Amino acid sequence: MRRSERHHALLDVLRANAERPVSVPRLAARFDVSTRTIERDVRALQEAGVPLYAVPGRTGGYAIRRDYSLPPLAFTPAETTAVAAGLSVMMGSPFAEDATRAMDKVLGSMPPERRQRSRALAARVAAMAPEGPTDPRIAEVVRSVLEDPRVVVLEYTRPETGERTRRAVEPLGLITVRGGWILVGWCRLRGGVRGFRTDRILEITSTQEVPPQRHPDPLGEDLSRWDFRGVDR
Repeated sequence: MRRSERHHALLDVLRANAERPVSVPRLAARFDVSTRTIERDVRALQEAGVPLYAVPGRTGGYAIRRDYSLPPLAFTPAETTAVAAGLSVMMGSPFAEDATRAMDKVLGSMPPERRQRSRALAARVAAMAPEGPTDPRIAEVVRSVLEDPRVVVLEYTRPETGERTRRAVEPLGLITVRGGWILVGWCRLRGGVRGFRTDRILEITSTQEVPPQRHPDPLGEDLSRWDFRGVDR
């Protein structure tokens, strides 16, 4: 990567993490350069007028002023193709409608020949995506509670037995496993992390209760030992 390209990429990383500073070792690892090179890059950007500043302390690093703006996003051809392919995988998820609109924007920014190639790659990636879409009613609630966490009450049918249960769940995240989109959450009925295939959720209602902060992070801890052979147990 050329120096100028690294400068642009460095700004992208800092803007994407504008809520907190990014350490020099982390930036060095991200771009496979030395910490001294990162320090030189930062100085060069500061001298060019970019409002970068240092945050001292154990969790410190470099940050960019939040109100700093750059020209509209300009993806490279390879980046645009990657974004289009990634969005295609979301088409069967609760975020399908949003992904479709985003795909239109990404493809619309391409020249015709690049658009055709990106559509072809997206179609091949999409072959691995879930076949069945999530019910729009379910998808709307799932999207809202992932963006603004709230405890949900859902009615769920277990794939192995067809048994229907009703339970309160603290949403933690959304994953895709073997062709299905799974809402992962802390199930109060089972007293632990469980996964619920969105196409098996019969009803879901968001409450006004904000989920409590659980430590250690139950999602990260649970995913580290999941075998992904099933969902709700």
